[in-house]
Amino acid sequence: MENGLLKNTLLAAAIGFSLILSAAMGQAQETKSAPEDEKSVDNIAKELSNPIGSLASLNASFLYQTFKGDLPDADDQDSWQFQFQPVFPFPQANGNNLIIRPLVPVYLDQPYFDLAKPGFDDKDIELGDISGDIAYGRSDNKKGLFYFGGLFFSTPSGSDGDLGSDQWRLGPEAAYGIIRKWGLIGALAFHQWDVAGSNDTHTSITSAQYFYAFGLGNGWQITSSPILIYDWRADSGSKWTVPIGAGISKTTKIGDQPWKFKLEAQYYVAQADAFGPEWLLKLTITPVIQNPFLKWFR
Repeated sequence: MENGLLKNTLLAAAIGFSLILSAAMGQAQETKSAPEDEKSVDNIAKELSNPIGSLASLNASFLYQTFKGDLPDADDQDSWQFQFQPVFPFPQANGNNLIIRPLVPVYLDQPYFDLAKPGFDDKDIELGDISGDIAYGRSDNKKGLFYFGGLFFSTPSGSDGDLGSDQWRLGPEAAYGIIRKWGLIGALAFHQWDVAGSNDTHTSITSAQYFYAFGLGNGWQITSSPILIYDWRADSGSKWTVPIGAGISKTTKIGDQPWKFKLEAQYYVAQADAFGPEWLLKLTITPVIQNPFLKWFR
C-alpha cells in the first residue's frame, strides 16, 4: 500500500477493532464463587489449552522480543508485535471437530538489516503475512487423548516487502497428545512449501510446536507452547530456531464470561548465526465466545 498514512490508519483501526471486539465479549457482572464454578474454570482452562477443543475464542497477544547475532548491533535490537487469532470450532455429528484458526500479525516496531547502509533500521506499524490452519480431529476424554490432521496456509498479505514473504504457502499438519486430570501435553508438526507468489525463492520449512498445561486448581495453569523451526533451504548456520519456554495462566469468569490470561517467557537455545531471536515475552488475553459462523454449517 503506497499511502503510508492510510495504511497505518487502517492497521491501527484493525488493532483497535480486535481489542474492542474482545472486550465486548465480556460484559462484567458479578463473579460467581461457588465450588462448582471453580471446577468449571479448571475445565475451561484445560479445554482452551486443547488445540482440537470445542470452545470458540479470541486470542489477543502482545509480544516483546530481543535478538542476537553476528551482524553489527544485532544484540541491541528488540521488537514489539501484536497478534490476533480467533478460533472457530465446528463440532461434527461423528464426534470429531473441525477448527479454523487464522492468525493476523501486526508489527508495531520491527528491526531489519538494510544492506544499503549497511545497518539496522526499524519498521513501524506493518501488517505481516496472515497465516493459519484448518484442523480436523478428535478430543477423546474417555481415552485420554487427542489427535488431528490438517492444512497449514500462509498468504502474501504483508504490507512491507522487508517483513513479508510475498508467497502463498501450503503444507500438511498433524498433532497428538494426552489428556489427564492434571492437564494435557502434546505436540503439533506442520510443513510449508511455496506454491505461488512474486517471490521466486523456494521455501521448505518444517515447524514443531510442543505444548503443555499443568493445572494448579482454581483456573491456574503452568503452561507453554514454543515453536521449533527447521529451514531446509537455509545455510548451515541458519537452519534451526529452537526455543524453550514456561508460563503461567489464569482462567476466570467475569459475570458469565470466561476469560484466560497468560504470560509466557521463551529463551532461544538455537537461532540463525547472523540474526535471530534470543528472548520472547508474550502476554495473551483470551475471551471465550460463541462461534458466530456455527449456524451456517448446520
